Amino acid sequence: METKEGQDTKETEATIEAHLRAWAVEIEQLKAKVDREVAEAKKGYYEQMDALRREVEAQLLKWSYELKELKSQTGQPDVRQAVRDLRAKLDEELKTWGPQIDALKSTAAKAEAEAKRLLDGFLQKRDALKKELAGLKGSSEAAWGDVRVGAGKAWDELKAAFKSASEKFK
Repeated sequence: METKEGQDTKETEATIEAHLRAWAVEIEQLKAKVDREVAEAKKGYYEQMDALRREVEAQLLKWSYELKELKSQTGQPDVRQAVRDLRAKLDEELKTWGPQIDALKSTAAKAEAEAKRLLDGFLQKRDALKKELAGLKGSSEAAWGDVRVGAGKAWDELKAAFKSASEKFK
């Protein structure tokens, strides 16, 4: 006859074995999942490598055609010399553009200064018109005529300054 202790031990061992079997199943499932994910990752890696290889091959083919065309255009069998000649030609052309670029910079600086001058004049005339308009608020009928003439003159000057500035920089 078994004692209560012996029976409890067997039950505990059975429970432990049941847990171990369940964990073994879970471990196998996880291992299978990891194997699938590794396989997918490898597949993705190989697909990317294949795409990269195709891209490199296409670029090399393109460069090959460009080199052949460069050889035929320059009439030189040595591509390195053709590239050096092309670089020298481009450097020379850039040097000839130097004075033109400097002239454009100077013209741009003058235009910027002129634009600032016109804008400052326009802003002064606008401020003068604002003062005239502020004077209209408190003016009597007798002063209205003088204020109206001054405001009209300021308005005409402002319109002319704006029109001149906008036409100059269209």
